[in-house]
Amino acid sequence: MSAKPKVYLTSNVFSPEAIGSNDKITQSIKERISNLWQQLNDAAILKVFNGRFPTENQIQEDITTFNPDILGCHLSHPISSELLEHSKIFAISTSTAGYNHIQRTLKDDILITHTPGVLHETVADYTIALIMANLRNIIDLHNYVWEGLWTLKDKWDLDQNLSSVIHNKTLGIIGMGEIGKEILKRLYPWGVKIVYYDLKKFDDLDDLYPHIEFKQNLEEIFREADIISLHIPLNKETENLINHDLLKLMKQNSLLINTARGRVLKLDDLLSLLEKTEIKINFCFDVFPEEPIDPKTLNRIQKIKERHPDIRIILMPHNASADADTRGKMDILFLEDIIQIIKSSCLNDLQHIHLIPEHRNKLFEKKWLITNYWEKK
Repeated sequence: MSAKPKVYLTSNVFSPEAIGSNDKITQSIKERISNLWQQLNDAAILKVFNGRFPTENQIQEDITTFNPDILGCHLSHPISSELLEHSKIFAISTSTAGYNHIQRTLKDDILITHTPGVLHETVADYTIALIMANLRNIIDLHNYVWEGLWTLKDKWDLDQNLSSVIHNKTLGIIGMGEIGKEILKRLYPWGVKIVYYDLKKFDDLDDLYPHIEFKQNLEEIFREADIISLHIPLNKETENLINHDLLKLMKQNSLLINTARGRVLKLDDLLSLLEKTEIKINFCFDVFPEEPIDPKTLNRIQKIKERHPDIRIILMPHNASADADTRGKMDILFLEDIIQIIKSSCLNDLQHIHLIPEHRNKLFEKKWLITNYWEKK
């Protein structure tokens, strides 16, 4: 190994010239990104892919030729376990809260950091915006005006497009993590009845929000809630967790929101149920099993809307965290963690970086590949 470790970033989006030059980002955040970028260049031999979305083959080729020690990536850059097993990479940082795009190796000895605790506010805002847009039928009514269909015969008497308010609804939150708690904090004062499901009950929430209810199984949520919002990570346990059996329990004209990950919902089950008119629900999705959305899937949804124009559908391009300062703060955490990994000499030096929970919990129990780096420093 050279005196400096090699760091490979799979996108130029992390640089001061890209995200750091966005005019919507606060100046202090821009300056911090620029400072960290300089620190990274001083501390490492840096290679940056010249573009935003490298293919897997391009990533593979760069890793093979550059042979990095540390990898920095984004959600759009899938990292296979096979690729990692044939490299000398000892740490990966992803500028995302989720990390399901990184396949861990069998030994799982490559440290992974992510960027939690930053995007919960903007995703909560976005989720509530989707809920309100659907309840008040904002999209369809906008299109009604935009397409010149609002005429004198209607005036303001649009009884066929009556909408509803949120305060008399029951909201079911699936996953009471950072985002779920932020939604709870914002909507509880509105008088919304809130029920939630998680792997455990959060007793501290009872003191803060005495009228919320914990449900021990998902079936209760899907039977009771008028609005169901998904906020669970994607892993082996949650993939396709929301399936035919649960969807069949939903109330007629209820609302399903997904701003988590596309594959926590078995989308084919939902579309089949809607196509067969076995259920009639509204939905807002910011995430999909394939991104961009598969054209065949989009066509199925469009046909459902054509046959049932009163079903309210909002489809967004995975945009929930796309607040300028939020993305800037994620880049800061991302760069800070990489720099701290480079400067580290022992496990104690890694206690304050943003390790994924599985690695944080076993930090002092496993032999990590980074120990080879420390031995050669």
